[in-house]
Amino acid sequence: MPPPPPKTTTTTTTPLPCSNPTLFLAFTLLTFLSLSLFFISNKISSFPNPQNTLQISQAFIKVYVADLPRSLNYGLLDQYWSSSMPDARISSDPDHQIRPRPIKNQKFPDYPENPLIKQYSAEYWITGDLMTPEKLKSRSFAKRVFDFNEADVVFVPFFATLSAEMELAKGKGSFRRKEGNEDYQRQKEVVDFVRNSEAWKRSGGKDHVFVLTGSVFF
Repeated sequence: MPPPPPKTTTTTTTPLPCSNPTLFLAFTLLTFLSLSLFFISNKISSFPNPQNTLQISQAFIKVYVADLPRSLNYGLLDQYWSSSMPDARISSDPDHQIRPRPIKNQKFPDYPENPLIKQYSAEYWITGDLMTPEKLKSRSFAKRVFDFNEADVVFVPFFATLSAEMELAKGKGSFRRKEGNEDYQRQKEVVDFVRNSEAWKRSGGKDHVFVLTGSVFF
């Protein structure tokens, strides 16, 4: 009697819930969503925060301008343009050719074209900016206030470089001594005036700003 045939075992394979195409599609969608969120978040962060922009646009420094006599700033320009004395330090003084001359703007005279003086004009432009009414200014970091108690700093509008250069133009002899040195007398007048002011007494001068741009001050 021949032996019985071997039993055949049938194995049934249960299909996975997700096939390969489904996994690939899911992976692609996940990658796309991740990249989309990344770029969207970067785009949003690139736009300025309106609140921060408003704070930046309102950032300025409050400046009180010390009430110096006109003779220590614009009055020096009146004196300069009314003089016929050439600058002894240069062979050709561009201002000597047109001096003396009537001043077009009596309140804010022009600054000299003499290159030895013009290169040191920062105090002139700062003073002019502070003297200009706010409604006429578009972009200025400084806002003038008329009460020193409200100010962040006190600006002293002394045209120091112009004062020194006008004295140097006469010759170095007078500049090196105190007697007869008009620049020295003006400097002393500024110091005495400012140190006797209420603004100086309040802070001891810690918040006072003097602009000295000429090399003769160093």
